[in-house]
Amino acid sequence: MDRPLSGRSVLVTGASAGIGRATALALAEAGATVIATGRRKAELDALKTQCAGLAGSVETIVGDLNDARFVDDLASASREVDILVNNAGILTCAPLLDMTDADCEAMFRTNVLAAFRVTQKMARSMVERRRGHIIVMSSTAARDVYQLGVMYCATKHALSAITRGLRIELQGFGIKVTEIAPGMVDTDIRASSTHPRVLEAIRVRKFAPLTPDEVAEAVLFAARAAPNCCPDLIELRPKGAG
Repeated sequence: MDRPLSGRSVLVTGASAGIGRATALALAEAGATVIATGRRKAELDALKTQCAGLAGSVETIVGDLNDARFVDDLASASREVDILVNNAGILTCAPLLDMTDADCEAMFRTNVLAAFRVTQKMARSMVERRRGHIIVMSSTAARDVYQLGVMYCATKHALSAITRGLRIELQGFGIKVTEIAPGMVDTDIRASSTHPRVLEAIRVRKFAPLTPDEVAEAVLFAARAAPNCCPDLIELRPKGAG
C-alpha cells in the first residue's frame, strides 16, 4: 500500500544538493513537512522555492554538522520530527599512498562523528516519545572495499556499524532504524576527487550511475513502510555494476 506522508515531519541533513536535495523534494511531494539542513544557503533557498505549492512543505536551517553548537540548535528545533534522514557526507577518492591526513580526518569527522552526533541527539528525543524512524544513508562501500576509495569505505563501514548498533539498542523503544546503501551515484560529492587515476576510472566505467532521484525513491519506500514493518538494509546498485 502506498502510504502518504501527510502529517509526518522529517529532518533531512545534507539537503543543499545531491541525494539530500532529491530526498527533501520527494518527501515534500509526498506530503511531508520537511526541515532541510545543509551548509549552502542559496541552494537551500532554491529548494524551498521549488517546493512551494507541493502537498508538503520545506523549511530550511543553514549550518555545518561539524559544529557541535549548531547540532544542538538543530536538534532542539527538530526534536518533534517523526523521521530523521541522516544523509550528509563527503568523499575524497585517491590511492591509499596518496591520501592526506587532512582528507582522511575530514571524511571521518563528517561521515562518522558528525553523523553520530546528530543521530544521537535526535534518537534521545525519539526515545522520550517512544516512536520515530532513523534512516541512515550509507553506501555499498560499507561492505565492498574498492580501489581508490579505501578511506571512504572505512568511514562507511563505521557508519554502518553505528546504524546496526542503533537498531539493536533502540528497537525496544519502538524506533525503526533503516540503512540505505546506494552504489555509485553521480552528485557534486565527487567534485573533491581530482586524482588522475580516479578521473580515469570514472571515465571508463561501463554502467550508468544511479541518480539522486532513484535513491530518494528508496527513502520514500522506507518512510512509507507499514507501522509493523521496519526495512533493515536497502542496497541499491546501478544496473550492470559489479
